[in-house]
Amino acid sequence: MPETDQKKGSKTKKINRLTLAEIEAQLEYIKKAEGSLSSKHAQQLLARKAVLTRKI
Repeated sequence: MPETDQKKGSKTKKINRLTLAEIEAQLEYIKKAEGSLSSKHAQQLLARKAVLTRKI
């Protein structure tokens, strides 16, 4: 989870409710923490990012 969400103390959002900027921030965090985007969560974020970018 990105540092900004931890500082706010808020609950995590569902992937469907994340904005494109929030998704990209989480993907960067995952890539830095794990070294790759092969986890299930990362794959779901990438799929949601694809859906959001198609609409724009």
